[in-house]
Amino acid sequence: MTSVGRYAKITARAGRGDALADILLEVARGLQEAAGCRLYVINRAPGEPDVVWVTELWRSQEDLDAALATDEAKAGMPAVLELVEPGGFERIDVEPIGGAGYPLGATGHAIVNLDDVEDMAPRFGYGETGEARFARTALGAVTTGLSLQRLAPGARQAFGHDHGVDEEIYVVLEGAGRVAIDDEVRSIRKLDAIRVAPGSTRAFEAGPGGLEILATGSHRPGDANLRMGYWPDE
Repeated sequence: MTSVGRYAKITARAGRGDALADILLEVARGLQEAAGCRLYVINRAPGEPDVVWVTELWRSQEDLDAALATDEAKAGMPAVLELVEPGGFERIDVEPIGGAGYPLGATGHAIVNLDDVEDMAPRFGYGETGEARFARTALGAVTTGLSLQRLAPGARQAFGHDHGVDEEIYVVLEGAGRVAIDDEVRSIRKLDAIRVAPGSTRAFEAGPGGLEILATGSHRPGDANLRMGYWPDE
């Protein structure tokens, strides 16, 4: 199966660049669950408000053709074309062969016991708070992060964090406590799964019996932003 990449330059009618970008962003949202859509990014050209670039990456030409054949795609096309100036569409088709963030054709596996992964909390002065075992490197994972976090009874994480792009899911393995996300604090218990969007700040607090969490999500180097002392006012 051959991957497909495309770069499209779309020039809107004078003054309609924002409207075109809005429609294409709506198209991108509709493709989030499309089979085989690896990337569909809307870009603006600096200094050219009526020029929009679209960067696409698909698992196969068949997946791309299927997405274009849906009723939603057909219904949205006239609104896009109405905003494009005559002759204002240019496209370059490419065949992706791999690179950072796209491990095309990679194979292999790894098995690691999380208790054998180094506990990073003592190294940064948080040993009394609990444990933080980050397993991505030990597993050899490239685009996926995984960590085991344990908080001592009644302990609260010393900082919150958010991301630029990475989405994360946390699963409570043992214990109970609370999670703070942006301005909201919620109680959590065993087997609760918590999804946190990239831009939302989050931190955890253990209940009287402690808290053990498995965290996983997409990974991009340098994507995390620490928020020292974060916890919403109550």
